[in-house]
Amino acid sequence: MNLRYHPLSLLLIALVWATACTPEEIDSGALVQKGFLERMAQLRGNLARDCQADVLAEAVARADSLLIDRARRMRRIEGRPPRPARPGAPPIKELSAPLPLRPLFPFEIRFDTLLRDSLYQDSLRLDSIELGLLPLPVERDSL
Repeated sequence: MNLRYHPLSLLLIALVWATACTPEEIDSGALVQKGFLERMAQLRGNLARDCQADVLAEAVARADSLLIDRARRMRRIEGRPPRPARPGAPPIKELSAPLPLRPLFPFEIRFDTLLRDSLYQDSLRLDSIELGLLPLPVERDSL
């Protein structure tokens, strides 16, 4: 059998072989920069982890020392009668019932954005009037 190779296929094979064997251009600066960034990220992570561990250890030590100090103070005063009041001092006033807790700002102000913004603008205007930055508003009499 006589095998004939087509010249175009031989040219295509030669072209692929020639482009596949070209040496890659390696940018040493980019490799060094990439290694530097990776190393810096690793060092920052290690530093943050060590710092967090130190802070946590210090917080645990302080909390433990506060608890131990409180326990020692409680043991010292355990079983003692309460300290007497000064002679001639007025009696301590006590509330008949505890005061109910309520929010600082009413529900309407917290969740109504238009009302909250209006109150904020009014407070800015009043502060500016008190500082003398704005003239006093003049009330007009209706005729």
